[in-house]
Amino acid sequence: MYNPQARSKALRWYRSIWMEIVSGLATNFGFYLFDRWSTYQMTPRKRELMQLVDLRTKKLRNAKETAENANRAKTAFLANMSHELRTPINSILGFAQILLRRLDGDDEKAKLKTILSSGEHVLGMINEVLDLSRVESGKLSIAVQTVELPKFIAGIVEEFKLRAARANLSFAHEVKGSLPEWIETDPLRLRQVLDNVLGNAVKFTTQGEIALKVYVTSEQLRFEVKDTGKGIPREDLPSIFKPFYQASNNELIGQGVGLGLHISKQIAELLGGNISTDSELLRGSTFSLEIPRRDVNPLNAGTALPQIIGYQGSTRKILVVDDEALNGSMLRELLSMLGFDAVAAESTEQALSLLKDTFDAVISDIRMPGCDGHAFCRLLRSVDETKNLIIIASSGSVFDDDRRLAVASGFDDFLPKPIMEKELFEILGRHLKVKWVYADGETSKERTI
Repeated sequence: MYNPQARSKALRWYRSIWMEIVSGLATNFGFYLFDRWSTYQMTPRKRELMQLVDLRTKKLRNAKETAENANRAKTAFLANMSHELRTPINSILGFAQILLRRLDGDDEKAKLKTILSSGEHVLGMINEVLDLSRVESGKLSIAVQTVELPKFIAGIVEEFKLRAARANLSFAHEVKGSLPEWIETDPLRLRQVLDNVLGNAVKFTTQGEIALKVYVTSEQLRFEVKDTGKGIPREDLPSIFKPFYQASNNELIGQGVGLGLHISKQIAELLGGNISTDSELLRGSTFSLEIPRRDVNPLNAGTALPQIIGYQGSTRKILVVDDEALNGSMLRELLSMLGFDAVAAESTEQALSLLKDTFDAVISDIRMPGCDGHAFCRLLRSVDETKNLIIIASSGSVFDDDRRLAVASGFDDFLPKPIMEKELFEILGRHLKVKWVYADGETSKERTI
């Protein structure tokens, strides 16, 4: 007999709690199996990705090491090149300064000043290469000083009039506005930019005129350099301030390193200004340098000091140590002209034998064969008789690391080559406490500096 209730009960058995539990467990087990299968399928791909990451990490590490090695090699090359070039320039500028002190004729002095100016221009080109390294490391800096602006501009005009004349070019100079007597800026860096732009104008102009115009407003100074040269192609203008870039129509490639304008732009920005250019092919170029105007009260600015001709007090004895005999004799002669008892040694071994006598100071080169300047200084600091001796490092390697290493070795100060009178006398005056005698008869004690 057909029983509907029994059939309904039989059909609902799969809806019981036990079947739901079994069904849930089966579903979870199915998901687990699927997950394990998926993981198994992904394992080779995961392994490949990990190997790829390891490979790329290793490549990045190798690339970083390669870049660091290349940077160290570049720094070593620049330091060595700077030293090798500065050494002969040291003799050129040093003996020119000595001859300027000896000669009385205006014509001879003018020619010697040209030698000095040209030597400083070559030195500026060397510094441009060193500045590139400082630009890349973010260490390029400025030193703000008080500048007598009319005299500063007159010096530039005088130099480039001569250079333009030698190139059969005319040179024009004009100031528009009231030129301030004294301003605050970095004169070396400002001169570096103007020298570069004016030098390029002379280099790339075969006929016509070079013009320097100074526009003065209440807020800024604008130096405009215009030439009648070949001009710069329009497509080159956006890249003209990039490092090592030279215009496509530059037939003088090889006579420069292509760093001047790049570094000039960095300097202009450090000075708080900007440099720009406009050019028309076959008609010439115009470079404009704008810097903020920062006037200074002339009462606080001081005046240029006359030439130092000696010092007061007892004779001071100085030992000059340099394996380059010409450099040593030049510095010894310059010091002797001011009244110092200067003695030169061509090696640290010779210097040690001379130090049996008493000296007030030692000026030592750094790079020397055998016992170099660092070892020599450390040796002197380890001996009671010389541990308090004034020891000044003098080197053509002028990176910041070279200065820090000199101080770490025990040197009291650092005198860069080529040696310039102003830096030499400032360092000696500070450490030996001498009172300088000037050409007008006054002394450093009487004169307000």
